[in-house]
Amino acid sequence: MRLFCPAKINLYLKVIGKRPDGYHELRTIMVPLAFGDDLEIEPAPSGIHLEAPGCGCAENENLAWKAASLFLARTRVTGGVRIRIHKRVPVGSGLGGGSSDASGVLLAMNELFRAGLDTRALGEMARELGADCPFFIHRRPLYLGGRGDVPISEPVLSDRHYLLVVPPVQVSTRLVFSKLSLPLTSERDIDRIEPKNSQCIEPEHWVENDLESVACRLYPEMACIKDELIGSGALRAGMSGSGSAFFGIYETHDALRCAMGRLVRHEGYVYVPTTRMTGDSYGDHRGQGVSGQG
Repeated sequence: MRLFCPAKINLYLKVIGKRPDGYHELRTIMVPLAFGDDLEIEPAPSGIHLEAPGCGCAENENLAWKAASLFLARTRVTGGVRIRIHKRVPVGSGLGGGSSDASGVLLAMNELFRAGLDTRALGEMARELGADCPFFIHRRPLYLGGRGDVPISEPVLSDRHYLLVVPPVQVSTRLVFSKLSLPLTSERDIDRIEPKNSQCIEPEHWVENDLESVACRLYPEMACIKDELIGSGALRAGMSGSGSAFFGIYETHDALRCAMGRLVRHEGYVYVPTTRMTGDSYGDHRGQGVSGQG
């Protein structure tokens, strides 16, 4: 079977403080995109066989491999699985490609082997793999707390068009967090402004990321991307996760097309026009994919 594994952007990301477990308490709005990786998966007589060119790590270090191993161990499914990942989401870009692939494996294996796990059970399994993974089980815009793994509400987003700009930089999430000066913001202050269930929000009014200024100090080549997107006509622009990808928000497809004509393409950068993911959990709306490199 085939499954679409969407990338994501963090429209909003606030760091509240350090948690007792060593992670950071976050509040974030994540949005699944119509741009992502493609996953092919089929039963095998035994073992886990992974083909994932471009993922940049050993087979048993790949989150997709770990997801398959965890699923087989927890469900006691007999036999094995063969997985192929057609990679489009740049590694280390803050777009969640690896986490999405891992959650995609859980979703696909649940259906392939008729395991009957519900969303909650799959989400708990995904949480063991990484903080972003549970979001990709839900595959819809969510306002999240905890490490970015606990759904709080499900806002509705006004339709917008997005342009992703990914420089040839792999950002160290651990380094960015280690250099962050924690803001004097309490959970109570954040909770007063959180988006509510079914509240329709305009994405451009929520763009904020506490990690952006830190990442741009550590990786100065990223600093100009936001200004270039605003200069192209974006309503707002910001960084996703800990970087390196930035996104610009445009009201219409025509506005996005005009922006792409204005932008100066940088060598080695990837430019991706897209929208948020629509359709069912298997993604019947793919967007336009990668537009090319500078």
